[in-house]
Amino acid sequence: MYRRIVVFFGIIMVSFCFSFFVLDSISNKNVLRDAAINQQSYKLKVSDVRGSIYDCRNIPLVNTNKKIVAAVIPCLESLSALTPVVPESKREELYKKCSGNIPFTIEMSKNITCPWIKVFEVPIRYSGIMLAPHIIGYISGEKKGVYGIEKAFDEYLSGKDQNICIKYDVDASGKMLPGGESVIEDRSYCNSKGVILNLDGRIQAIAEETANKYINRGSVVITQVPECEIRASVSLPSFFPGDVSGYLNDKNSPLLNRSLCSFNLGSIFKLVTSAAALEKGTSKTLIYKCPGINEVEDARFKCFNCKEHGEINMEQAIAYSCNGYFIELIKNVISKDELLKMAQKFGLGREIVLSEGIVSKEGKLPSKESLENVKTLANFSFGQGALLATPIQIAGMINAIASDGVYTYPKLVKGLANENMKFSKYDLNDKLDTKEKILSSYVASELKSFMKASVEYGTGLKGKPQMVEVGAKTSTAQTGIIENGKRIEQSWFAGFFPYDKPKYVMVVLSEGGEGGGESAGPIFKEIVERMYYELPEVFLDD
Repeated sequence: MYRRIVVFFGIIMVSFCFSFFVLDSISNKNVLRDAAINQQSYKLKVSDVRGSIYDCRNIPLVNTNKKIVAAVIPCLESLSALTPVVPESKREELYKKCSGNIPFTIEMSKNITCPWIKVFEVPIRYSGIMLAPHIIGYISGEKKGVYGIEKAFDEYLSGKDQNICIKYDVDASGKMLPGGESVIEDRSYCNSKGVILNLDGRIQAIAEETANKYINRGSVVITQVPECEIRASVSLPSFFPGDVSGYLNDKNSPLLNRSLCSFNLGSIFKLVTSAAALEKGTSKTLIYKCPGINEVEDARFKCFNCKEHGEINMEQAIAYSCNGYFIELIKNVISKDELLKMAQKFGLGREIVLSEGIVSKEGKLPSKESLENVKTLANFSFGQGALLATPIQIAGMINAIASDGVYTYPKLVKGLANENMKFSKYDLNDKLDTKEKILSSYVASELKSFMKASVEYGTGLKGKPQMVEVGAKTSTAQTGIIENGKRIEQSWFAGFFPYDKPKYVMVVLSEGGEGGGESAGPIFKEIVERMYYELPEVFLDD
């Protein structure tokens, strides 16, 4: 009997132990399961860094300044440390976030030391005086490229792989676990990756400062001979890309890139008419007696102020910008087809693609049919009527004259850089790049001498710099627009420098100016002089 009781008791104890073991195992598993559920990883993005945009010397045009950002674990100690260094406007935000559980970021004025705070210096996309905003463009609040290079290269510049993040061990509510880990993931070094432009920040700054002194609406474009790389592109009025909301309804359209827009051209086109005549074998000594007014059927075409130039040759006709001389050429020397063909060779009437999404307007050339009208043809011969061109197109045109008659496609983007600043060419340049000998060396040389005469004793006299010889041509183009009772005319000054060995081309456009020589000439003059004195190295051979 006793043995049976012992055996029975043993069986009960074994069963109890087994049950306890099972229950304990289940309980531990539940604890582990609950812990796994409650313990999570929270990733805090400290900075969303986009790739950079550089000038031709690899100097950044964005991300040039930095701000201090704190990554904060909420607690009273964090609040105490941050209160003195956070702007008063952000104090309420600070108090609210510190009363919560979730790690957060906030900007502050200076560095601090606190065990619950990690401090980072992160780039500011746009700050200070921004150069070339119409080229750089801007991004949206979601960090997407909306305009300019920012939009054209949005995917390449995107900060998705260039972030600074911190991973925290937190519970299900997002609260930092006692003894939890925080791991910094810093790939901000990748913001060296970016787009390299042909702009030269030094030349761009001079062009912007000078243009702002003289004109309210207009453009300045500077290219380097012979490759037609765009060293500066100014559009006025300007804007700050950090916040564009205030510009959207501005009647002067500051967000419009006027360097890529088409405008009435005027007398610069006389270079095209001269080129067509010279290529046909016409002598530059051909004389025309200008009476001040030239009649074509029932139309009367006036020279400036009806001035009678008397007997002049081709050089003098360019220098004094005599309309009648070029009417004579189209009437008696060259055909409308020859003139149209020469205009097309100079790149007029076709768009210029600077990158995907950044395209200069095609402008406008009159149709062959419209030129059957002799009055329309006469008007076209000296650059008036249905003729529109962009500053970029005119830069390409003058670049061809300065380059011994070789037309080269204008180029804005130099190439791309990876995170180690390793350079790669921009493929689109190879696809679009064209070089074409459109003028004989003799004709190009004669046109350059005509342009020098314009600055030495003609309409371009006010654009003549000291110390540097140049060649240029003025334009005052009628638009047919009247604002506040005043006829609006487009004033141009387009030239190259130095004269003997051209290295740069500059095109200045002043919307609603007082004349090419009067309004645009002084801008050309001052920019050349400032480049000569402030940047003598840019005139040296590469």
